[in-house]
Amino acid sequence: MAGLVMMFILFLAASVLTYHHLLQQKEARINALLGVQTAIVHSLEQEFQKSHLHMTINPKTGDIQFASDVFFAFNSYKVSPAGVKSLKSFIPAYISVLLSPKYRQDISAIVVEGYTDRQGSYLYNLNLSQERALAVVNTIFSPAVGPFPYQEELQKYITAEGRSYNDPVYIHGRYSASASRRVVFSFKLNDTQIMDAVQSTVNGP
Repeated sequence: MAGLVMMFILFLAASVLTYHHLLQQKEARINALLGVQTAIVHSLEQEFQKSHLHMTINPKTGDIQFASDVFFAFNSYKVSPAGVKSLKSFIPAYISVLLSPKYRQDISAIVVEGYTDRQGSYLYNLNLSQERALAVVNTIFSPAVGPFPYQEELQKYITAEGRSYNDPVYIHGRYSASASRRVVFSFKLNDTQIMDAVQSTVNGP
């Protein structure tokens, strides 16, 4: 009986040590990913510190946000001439950071997200936001913007997503329709499950 108890204790101790080792490995990977994300955000901030583009950079996530009217007229998904000009200035600089040899191995996706306000139905706005995100991506690969470094490689990373009126913007506690209409450029790192868990913490209150 004492032998069985001892075997159980040894098994339990080994399991605890193994679990502790796995936790340490995951913690080390999270810290490494956070370090990469911080470095990318810093590089983006440096790249655009003297930019005159009408955009904001999230200092925690590196998400870059443009007001919708930078690219589109109200209720339209045709990229305006001013929007094309903005993309021509923005995209080469943005991609030169994300797909540089320094960071490319850590990037799993680059996402263009379209958002709308609450006017109209969810499905109508889902379609509009998707059309807008896709129009931006189409413009990026058009002769009006390119060619630029890493343009061909970008095709392996970039996607377009419509978010309808999800994730509305509030200013001073009040819903803002104009601020909710926006286009966001974001990047995802490898080990997305870990990063999603980290991101929820980063974006929390």
